[in-house]
Amino acid sequence: MIQYWFSGLIVFILSVNPAFAESGTKTDKTRGAMLYDNNCIQCHTQQIHWREKKIATDWESLIAQVDRWQRTSGLEWSKNDIKEVSRYLNGEFYHYP
Repeated sequence: MIQYWFSGLIVFILSVNPAFAESGTKTDKTRGAMLYDNNCIQCHTQQIHWREKKIATDWESLIAQVDRWQRTSGLEWSKNDIKEVSRYLNGEFYHYP
């Protein structure tokens, strides 16, 4: 009986685990988009991300600008929040390596 239960548990864990790994990435992107939409979109249009005189010129400067503006806005985001918003912006507008 215990062996049957244990086998079922192993099958369950192996079948569910890839779903959790995949959904983590989607959740992170959604979090970055949500944070940006709720806190930044009021002042930013799409144009600010593709204008000629953009300040973010690579991945590191993009993170620095997200951090700068979240501090200026008093948002107190965690480093993970800053990274998630940066990932969202990079995927949508910048496409830095």
